[in-house]
This record gives sequence, structure tokens and C-alpha cells, in this order.
Amino acid sequence: MNIQDRIWSDLTTSDYQAIFASIHNSSIRKLSDGINLFTTFVSSASVGGWAIWSEFPGLWGFLIALSQFINLAKPYIPRIRDYELYHELQLHYKERHYELDDLWLQISLGDLTEDEMKDNYRNIYQKFFNLSKKFLKVRIENDKKTEKLAISEWELSLAKYGVK
Repeated sequence: MNIQDRIWSDLTTSDYQAIFASIHNSSIRKLSDGINLFTTFVSSASVGGWAIWSEFPGLWGFLIALSQFINLAKPYIPRIRDYELYHELQLHYKERHYELDDLWLQISLGDLTEDEMKDNYRNIYQKFFNLSKKFLKVRIENDKKTEKLAISEWELSLAKYGVK
């Protein structure tokens, strides 16, 4: 594989990774927000809804216990616990894509020799290889819904390069 093919492959792959990570982070944020909304509602309603307590004490007792359990368990739920790391990984993918995109622009304008392409690519690769060690523990589940959305957005993104 020549250097231009390799750069193109990494450019398109990094674009897909950034899109997928963005969609994945969005789903984690929605899950976390939903949990926070539920626990906040139950806490607020338990104070403000004293009249309901007398009508449905078992239900409210269960909801409050569930809310407290969720608050205790939340730091141990991997997707929520590692949200900041997922977010940082997403930014890592986006930055890599932007740097490769800039390199691709220089190549398409004919501004670089073969050796300059190799040097620039090597520098980008080395920078992000060193950064990627930080994300070894990150596991992103590849669910079909996220994958389908990411592929759809990726195809739109590739259109800016004339790929259909």
C-alpha cells in the first residue's frame, strides 16, 4: 500500500471512529441524564408528595430504595463511570481526523513530496499512537443501531471528498 492509500484509509477510518464515538457518547449522556432525572424526581417527590406517601407507601418505599440503590451503583456502571474517558476518546478521534484531513489537503494540492507525506503521516501516527495508550481500558460496544447511524453519517461525510 502506497503512502497516499494509507493516509486515505486512515483519514476515512478516523472519520468513522469520530462519528461512531460521538453517537455512542450521546447515548451514554442520555442514559445518565435519564437516571439523574429519575433519582431527582423521586427525591423531590418524596419530600413534596407526603400525601401520596399515605396512599401508596409500598410503591414510594420501593421507588426511594431503587433511587438510592441507583445513586450508590452509578459510579460502578462502566458506561456512565467512564463517560469522561469516552468523551476524551471522541475528541482524540476528531483531532486525528482533522490532522489527517489537513495532510490530505496538502497532498491533493501537490504541496508535499513523497518523503514529506511519509514524515507528516509518521508524526501524526506516532502522536496518536502514544495518546491511544491512555484509552486501552475503554470498551465501546458495537450495537447495530449506533453502527447504522454512524455509517449513514459517515457516508454523508465522505461526500465532501467526492466519494459516493
